[in-house]
Amino acid sequence: MMSLKSKANDTGMAKQKGSQASLLDKINPLIIVIVFLYIGITLLSDRFLDIGNQMNILRQVAVYLIIALGMTFVIASRGIDLSVGSNLGLCAMVLGTLIEAGTPVAIAMVLVVGLGTLIGAFNGLVITRFRINPLIVTLGMLVALRGATHFFMGGSIIRMPESLRFIGQGFIGFVPVPAIIALTATAFAYWLFFHTRFGRHTVSIGSNEEACQVLGIHVNRHKVAVYAFQGACVGLAAAIIVGRLNAASPSLGNLYELHIIAAVVLGGTALYGGVGTIGGTLLGILTIGVLENGMVLIGADFHLQRVLLGFLLIFAVAYQEHRRRVIDTRAFSRIKEAEE
Repeated sequence: MMSLKSKANDTGMAKQKGSQASLLDKINPLIIVIVFLYIGITLLSDRFLDIGNQMNILRQVAVYLIIALGMTFVIASRGIDLSVGSNLGLCAMVLGTLIEAGTPVAIAMVLVVGLGTLIGAFNGLVITRFRINPLIVTLGMLVALRGATHFFMGGSIIRMPESLRFIGQGFIGFVPVPAIIALTATAFAYWLFFHTRFGRHTVSIGSNEEACQVLGIHVNRHKVAVYAFQGACVGLAAAIIVGRLNAASPSLGNLYELHIIAAVVLGGTALYGGVGTIGGTLLGILTIGVLENGMVLIGADFHLQRVLLGFLLIFAVAYQEHRRRVIDTRAFSRIKEAEE
């Protein structure tokens, strides 16, 4: 009787420890990082907590966040897209050209979102049809799209009308319009990722592509759709950044892919696929946005910001690999305890 009771107690304690470990796994450490960043930067700059500066952070991260939502789907499906910055630059210049030619703003925006979608779909088609590594395909597109933007659009800067400036600079109440658009897009991406077949298939393909094919999932078609969704996010972001800057230039989006991938991986989406988190992506973008804003306020050199961002990406990948090993070790230990 005593041995049975002892065994039952041990089982209960194991379950309790397991639930505690599971709870800890669900808490994103970036929440703690952001809190410490706020405390540290506030001590270094008395302007940081101003409501105007906080709204400025939201406006600045909105473009990154929208693109990062699409990147979350791409990376979760075990892909990558290095061409998002160049795609943004091309979409921005096309948008500016269309508006300068007299195209209504709403129609121009729809056309540019369509252009971004087509570019993303093209990436997906090349990757799936010719079975080329996504890193190589999108790296080639990064160079090709940037070159095409400069070749066809030249070095001119195109000014925007008031209607488009509202999308990038306007306020509804005291909240910037770009932040409202980005948060709405985040809610949609969350629903798409966690509550639809599209999101479930994305994670499943990233986890085990061969098993998905056996189950009848059209893997290649789905990958094309994922890259097309990424392109649509880029097209929407292009409209916001052009409105915010009140101009379109060929250099827009330069090195944006570094911000996007760093934020997505930092937020917890796994580079090896099969794991994704929209909330983590939001936190990752906020972390980088707060960090960059704080460095500007304290007068840090721009190139130092690039150095820090590069090391942040390396740290994010290293931490992610460590976290995966810890989780795998816990899972193995639980299986071993259950067998005993």
